[in-house]
Amino acid sequence: MRIDALRRQHSEEQRKRQSDAAVAALIRWTAASPVEAHPYLSSKGVRAYGIRVEMNDTLLIPVRDAQGRMHSFQAIAFDGTKRFQPGGKVKGCYHAIGQPRGKLAICEGYATGATLHENTGHAVAIAFNSGNLLAVAQALRAKYPGITLVLCADDDWKTEGNPGLTAATEATRVVGGLLAVPIFTGLPRGEEDTDFNDLHRLAGQAVSA
Repeated sequence: MRIDALRRQHSEEQRKRQSDAAVAALIRWTAASPVEAHPYLSSKGVRAYGIRVEMNDTLLIPVRDAQGRMHSFQAIAFDGTKRFQPGGKVKGCYHAIGQPRGKLAICEGYATGATLHENTGHAVAIAFNSGNLLAVAQALRAKYPGITLVLCADDDWKTEGNPGLTAATEATRVVGGLLAVPIFTGLPRGEEDTDFNDLHRLAGQAVSA
């Protein structure tokens, strides 16, 4: 019984932290401004989709659930450093680009998602990290039962266990989707070249529907 009580207390405390974080995130989001140009976007060769910028040039990417409620954000500093709003809910939440029609791509990072959208025209859900791919895929399968979900993996070829590809493969299996993997054959691939944005940078218009 004591274990159950401790679990309930932990759950309540977590909900309180997440609720407080959502309020704090919304305040910062409301105070930020729409963005068109930013050094991070330029370095990645992508445009801005539904994101904002603070006065210190920090980009804010909203983290929303499948009902559109904002729970947190991913902040990208001028130097590219990424951080979430402390205490905010991320699991099962994502940033959406475009309106789903036929296919919906799911990926990890903003630059990857923007690259996929710009080169395929498909809507994209950005899960922010490999550990969130399955939860996001399940949330989107529930929201769009008839749509084709395409899990666009990061090929973490230099990381033990290849977490990006492993997580995308598992999510594909669970939700009955399709798996897309960037192929760097014949390109001067560096150790940190893992995703479709890297592929696009190395090969130009290599990302297609």
